[in-house]
Amino acid sequence: MPPGPDLFALMQRYEAAGYSRARMVAQLVADGVPAAELMPHFPGFPPSAFERAPVPGPRAVTPRLPNPIMSAPPQLPRVQVPAAEPAVPSAASEGISFHYVPLIQCSFPHADPGELSSFTRKNGWLELTLGTTRPDTGLPYGVPARLLTIYCASEAVRTRSPEIYLGRSVHEFLRMLDVPVTRGERGNLRVYANQLLRLIHCTLSIDENIRDASGRTGLHIRQALFADEARLWWDEDQAVGHGSSLQLSSVLFHSILERSAPLSTRAIKLLRKSPMDLDVYAWLVHRLFHLSRPSNVTWQQLSEQFGHAYAELRQFRRFFLDSLDRVRVVYPEARASVTETGLLLLPSKPHLDKRLPSRAR
Repeated sequence: MPPGPDLFALMQRYEAAGYSRARMVAQLVADGVPAAELMPHFPGFPPSAFERAPVPGPRAVTPRLPNPIMSAPPQLPRVQVPAAEPAVPSAASEGISFHYVPLIQCSFPHADPGELSSFTRKNGWLELTLGTTRPDTGLPYGVPARLLTIYCASEAVRTRSPEIYLGRSVHEFLRMLDVPVTRGERGNLRVYANQLLRLIHCTLSIDENIRDASGRTGLHIRQALFADEARLWWDEDQAVGHGSSLQLSSVLFHSILERSAPLSTRAIKLLRKSPMDLDVYAWLVHRLFHLSRPSNVTWQQLSEQFGHAYAELRQFRRFFLDSLDRVRVVYPEARASVTETGLLLLPSKPHLDKRLPSRAR
């Protein structure tokens, strides 16, 4: 079971502040969280770790559980780290999010696909087909589908669990990205709830050409539901409420752990207004991370991957270059030269610390 809303928010806050698991337990115990509530989320710790130290003096009182939203983040003392052993920051403290690689290589539709019940994109050896178990609900699309998928992938990598806690957590994630929380018929709360339903009913079929060491070729097919199960509680304006969660399908969960790429949460925040900007940014980070020699990608190849609804190649090129300019502002390390035939990618300084755990392939 996921932690309750207050406990979850506290754990998120302390993890983002760089607390170790042991220090987090000690702080949560000091905050007054009952041992019975903490122990399921910290297996391996002895019972003594959950015992509160006695407070001296006749007027000792149990501290109240702080409000995770209103309280200021904990201030940590500065620690001098020897130069010979630089500290490897945690993903949370560095503002790292994760995205599922096949959805970087072949992304969701940019705009509402309407009554379509399937959508296919192709990128070199990989072909992705999105479907839905509820045609009347529709396919996921746009910025909300991307941000919700990034949230689910990041939580799966962080917790190593297929159960994704929604409730307040999605709202906090959106606030962190400065996504305005608006209500009403066309408000963001309703939009994201609708996209969440589309995701839960979504199916993914990934066909990938493969080749072994001897040169023999074949096809690897992976098919998955996005979620096996979901429990959604509606709050005001049909926003997802406390206690809501979804269970990623086993196939998708294990594939996310195997094939997720780290992205900068700050960059996502700055590019969150455009699905094309998010797609180009994620693709460049993933592609340049392992690039060892120059690689040319033609406009036709880029159009097949990112083009979606553009009728003419020159129209796609104009919009792609506009996105590339915005992406370069938040990703200045990217070395990519625009040519007449396409984009020349060059080995680049890593956008994120290569010591951070990446399961991208």
